[in-house]
Amino acid sequence: MTLYGKLKSLPNVSGYLKPGLSFEMLDKLVHPISDNQAADQLQKARQKLSKAIHGRMLKTA
Repeated sequence: MTLYGKLKSLPNVSGYLKPGLSFEMLDKLVHPISDNQAADQLQKARQKLSKAIHGRMLKTA
């Protein structure tokens, strides 16, 4: 369980949120994309980094 999930599971926790803030609003901030989408973005970023590193190595060799 994540810290956020634990927080949401506590009894009467919504009373500790700032006025005007709700868990529905926080959920949109915490989970803007799915786990699969995040994994795809991570994979693309790794590939881009790998290409950049490889390109620099070829230029210096």
